[in-house]
Amino acid sequence: MSWVCPRCKRTFRQANQRHACGVGSAASLLKDRPPALVDLYRKLETTVKRFGDVEVVTRDRYALFRTTRIFADLTVMRDALRVVIHLRRKVSAPYFIKTGPSGNRVSHVALVRTKEGLRAVMPFFREAFDLSVGEKSST
Repeated sequence: MSWVCPRCKRTFRQANQRHACGVGSAASLLKDRPPALVDLYRKLETTVKRFGDVEVVTRDRYALFRTTRIFADLTVMRDALRVVIHLRRKVSAPYFIKTGPSGNRVSHVALVRTKEGLRAVMPFFREAFDLSVGEKSST
């Protein structure tokens, strides 16, 4: 069972989920960013949205990728996209610079600077999305 905010109409897993209404915009997230990072972000967002019903919530330098649960988040840095992908398992790969527990998930951090780096992490975005979609609501 899910809950829909009566103000912004966004869907959540928990009734009365605390949130900021609205989802922001990629334009404000990417304003004054280097063209190479803008291109990487656009490719990432386009690919992730092809997975299915994905909502992207942006604030300042941050983007959250969610179904009714956040499955990945991103920070736009000066020279990289810092992505955090939330998986059920721990993955050992050279492009993950940090891993650690996050509730019942393992968060994997990567700095994406190139198209090759983006290609390397995209299967894990897909895995995190599939995990999020497959979970049952807590209400």
